[in-house]
Amino acid sequence: MPVIRVVNILHLPLSCNRFNLYIMKRISLLLFVLLGFSILVEAQKTICNPLDLSYGCGGKDANKPYRECADPVIVTFKEKYYLFTTQDRGGYRMSDDLIHWKDMEFSDNVRKDAIADGTHYVAPAVAADSNYVYFFDFNGKRSPGLIIRSSDPSTGKWEPFGKIRMSADPHFWIENGKIYVYNGLGGPGECFEYDMQKKEVIPQSQSILRPRITNMDTCAGYHFGQHELARELEAGKLKYNFKRQPCPEGSWMVKHDGKYYLQYATPGTASQWYCDFVLVGDNPKGPFVEQPYNPISLNVGGFMGSAGHSCVFQDKYENWWQVSTMWVGKYTGFERRVGLFPVKFDKEGRMKVYTRFGEYPSYIPQKKFDPDKINWTGWNLLSKDKECTASSFEKGKEPSKAADEDIRTWWAARYKKPNEWLCMNLGGVKTVRAIQVNFTEIEIDKNLKDADDYNLYKLYVSKDGKNWTLLIDKSKEKAYTHDYIELEKPVKAAYIKIESIYSAKNGKFALSDLRVFGEGNGKLPKRPGNVSVLRDGKDDRYATVKWNKSQNAEGYIVQFGYRKDFLNQTIRVKDKDKTSLDIHILIPGQKYYYRVDAYNENGVVEGRNIVAD
Repeated sequence: MPVIRVVNILHLPLSCNRFNLYIMKRISLLLFVLLGFSILVEAQKTICNPLDLSYGCGGKDANKPYRECADPVIVTFKEKYYLFTTQDRGGYRMSDDLIHWKDMEFSDNVRKDAIADGTHYVAPAVAADSNYVYFFDFNGKRSPGLIIRSSDPSTGKWEPFGKIRMSADPHFWIENGKIYVYNGLGGPGECFEYDMQKKEVIPQSQSILRPRITNMDTCAGYHFGQHELARELEAGKLKYNFKRQPCPEGSWMVKHDGKYYLQYATPGTASQWYCDFVLVGDNPKGPFVEQPYNPISLNVGGFMGSAGHSCVFQDKYENWWQVSTMWVGKYTGFERRVGLFPVKFDKEGRMKVYTRFGEYPSYIPQKKFDPDKINWTGWNLLSKDKECTASSFEKGKEPSKAADEDIRTWWAARYKKPNEWLCMNLGGVKTVRAIQVNFTEIEIDKNLKDADDYNLYKLYVSKDGKNWTLLIDKSKEKAYTHDYIELEKPVKAAYIKIESIYSAKNGKFALSDLRVFGEGNGKLPKRPGNVSVLRDGKDDRYATVKWNKSQNAEGYIVQFGYRKDFLNQTIRVKDKDKTSLDIHILIPGQKYYYRVDAYNENGVVEGRNIVAD
């Protein structure tokens, strides 16, 4: 929805006649309405991962029409943000606040030569200096490839800059008149230098930054299992049996306090364990040292999972963020989305990505902030495992699938028609602050264009299930795949009902989850007791954490890290009856510390004790 801004209103001469007085009153009323509308629209202060974007819909099979949007890059340039992603809609996006995004297109003069098929691109290298944004498409088809640049991407106008040899999953780092080009896909980590004045690769500038992982017996556990882990929360059944090498992907470099932080993703994109690890050095070409607090962006066990192949950037207030690939994998391993997480460098130079409750509403402050103090809103999930009914459903896609907190399952209406509905019973009157409607593509019409790729719906609330109030009316406003609505004011509701008006590309109405956030009206869970850890004696990359079942808990959060003051790893356990977790991602020889927290729709209770293995 566009933001209406009223500036420099009509300067009409004062007059005593009634007509002018009437006009002035009407202008005042209109100004009041427009200003009120602007305040309403601009009130949004939060996001909920995955980001609410107009993700493109692809796939050759009409019964498996997956959306592929991955390998994101965000650059801050002249007070605006620009987002580029793999295999999405082919252009890019622009934002003023990291919340609202506008779709942009490349100008026609560069589209054919700079983008693989003229529309979509793969794993782009994007970087900015004070004058230009530079873009390079890794498409594996042409070498040398064309670098393009723009002095004002908000206009969509780009121009050719220079040619460069292909590099897989590349990253550009600009410093001292050079582009350092990092190879990011598979094999050893490589870098070469490109002279921006001569527009050519500097001879003899290529170097190896990190070796290829060839011995799976000695690597860190977070490198385990390219494609082997897939949907697994635990790797217990695969213990001692990981055979495939990891696939390092998506190199990225940032500089902080004189240090260079080089990231790669591992073990492979088709897994909720997809994460980033970081190496630190004193020079853009190293030598680099892998850090003991790796991985830096673990996001496992929640609604989606994964936070790999990422880009770390500073916003215009000098806050750090990481934009990452999040994994869906319903139809194919390459079905992915985009998430945004705060980042902080502490006094010791350690890089921390805040993925704890990373799929719940979180603040995007339009000012300088400390993510230790401002991050998660504290709004809890009210919809997990709540009773759902529907107008109809397909076999195997029952209404309960819309409340299981799993993007890889979904409810689908039986019939392809408007006015199908799903109703959720929250189990009592709760305080609702935000809603995320996650649509799924079922039996879409592949012949329809992107202009028809949207959803229309109405959402109602009720305290008794009989008397309904229309809360959200998107019967005329386009909603996309992960429509997120932060309510201007909280509402009290015991029932949520959503009714479809139109489904994307004329498909069936289907929801992977109707997620409702706010505050419950019950008790906090009890603190988990008797926490213990057993490190595997045969392979210390594995450990088993155990705890006593917590009264009133809906799930658990296992926090751990290499130091007591840096429990940066988070694994969420959604099963309230589960009281143990097998962890496989540890670094050989590294000591770890653990804590188990309990949560429900009323809040989170931290574990009292930190246990060392």
